[in-house]
Amino acid sequence: MLTGRSDVLIVGAGPAGAAAGTFLARMGLSVTCVDRARFPRDKTCGDAVSSAGLEIAAAMGAELSQLPHATVRAAAAILPDGERIVRHYGAHPGAIVPRLALDDLLRQRMQAAGVTLHEGVAVRTLLRDGDHFVGAEGPALRWQARVVLAADGPGSVAWAALGREYPRGAQLGVAATVYLRNAQPQEPGVSEHYFERDLPCGYGWLFPPVEGLANVGVYQRADRYQRRGGQLRALLRDFLARHPDRFAAAEPVGPVRSWALPLCLHTWPPGGAPGLLLCGDAGSFVDPLSGEGIWQALRTGQLAAEYAGAALLAGRPVDAAVVRRFRLACARAVSWPSLVRAGIQEGMRVLIDRHLDQRPPVRKLLQWGYGGGRSELSRAV
Repeated sequence: MLTGRSDVLIVGAGPAGAAAGTFLARMGLSVTCVDRARFPRDKTCGDAVSSAGLEIAAAMGAELSQLPHATVRAAAAILPDGERIVRHYGAHPGAIVPRLALDDLLRQRMQAAGVTLHEGVAVRTLLRDGDHFVGAEGPALRWQARVVLAADGPGSVAWAALGREYPRGAQLGVAATVYLRNAQPQEPGVSEHYFERDLPCGYGWLFPPVEGLANVGVYQRADRYQRRGGQLRALLRDFLARHPDRFAAAEPVGPVRSWALPLCLHTWPPGGAPGLLLCGDAGSFVDPLSGEGIWQALRTGQLAAEYAGAALLAGRPVDAAVVRRFRLACARAVSWPSLVRAGIQEGMRVLIDRHLDQRPPVRKLLQWGYGGGRSELSRAV
């Protein structure tokens, strides 16, 4: 039985937990992190890291350029008739970094900062003292802490503790991905995002290959996916079949994998309570337009460290006021921009459903907004 006490207990050592742990430990606080997996471990994902995510990783001491990766210098939005609208990132490129390597490096930086990590340790419930969360327990764990950070992804142990239901319908995204050999975008270093008529509120993607393997997949908001019926595998298969110029010679390496994405469609981030902060997917911080979650995980983990750390160093509890300030910071950084992007997603759905994307004035507007980097859409894809 693993028992003990620390200033902070983090549940989950993915990007959100690793960011929170790194910055908290640098403040001189005692930080313990538990994860049910053992690293290195893989994670089903599109593997895309935005320039903002790269900046936070670098602040953690994780230079992702040392890992197998592909630099993303531009993104192409591809309309149903094949029209390409390209957005160049200039001095702020993104990257494709397989999660097996990405998460392990972030985990290493967290431990190097002074966090004690216990791998292969499951958490079943969170501990309370009145209305204040004071630790966690599991089959081989009973740990106490001044604050608990939940960074354990969808279905977080914090959801049951807070009486929160699993998101459904428009609050959830679904995706399927596969690695393909002999598949690559039309231009090197350009991520391709296909907005298609059978993928309303979603898109298909083809990312630049890393060590010969391209991450390819489909993403869709769950309510639209459920209206269509069928299976995610079929949705991915149909997407590949529509683009023989890209995928006719492609060979799958490994299985098709699917996952759920709790979307950030709230003006006020859900969850949180005295002694408990939720980060990353556990806080439903996934971008509804793009399905991006890595930057959001890193940023909300960073914010959790900022607000919890300031309180603890001042000798104060992480009370309701601290939780409220943390949630407001997350709303400003992630939630409110995500609502704008959800509106753009709905606008794209209407344009494509009604074939308005074929009209010259609409094309010019998309070129101006997306290609010129003037819209939130251009940052997403």
